[in-house]
Amino acid sequence: MTLFYQIWNDPLMTVNATHFISEAMRLCGGVNVFGELSRLTPTLDIEAVLAANPQAIVAGGMGEDDHGWVEAWRRYPELQAVREDHLFFIPPSTLQRPTVRLLTGTRTLCGQLQAVRDAD
Repeated sequence: MTLFYQIWNDPLMTVNATHFISEAMRLCGGVNVFGELSRLTPTLDIEAVLAANPQAIVAGGMGEDDHGWVEAWRRYPELQAVREDHLFFIPPSTLQRPTVRLLTGTRTLCGQLQAVRDAD
């Protein structure tokens, strides 16, 4: 399943395939829609995400419980992830930092992607 992982909002940022977050995506059966980009943490515009049309969107956030970035995607109902309500939040300290908590974040991500597969 195709996935967009948002690590920052302004500017809009993601990760490429060589980033450790992408490895977590692969372990969970996700395909990073921006994996082929050359920069480790590329900046994007909304149009790029709209064109990629991921099946799921996962966002970290500025805080451990700030779902605002995920909710902001709802204004784009043409996105498959929005139409099917496959918008997820993961506390950034569990997936965006290479610590032992990465295991918790990966488990959370795998559960979210499994929910998408179960819904299909």
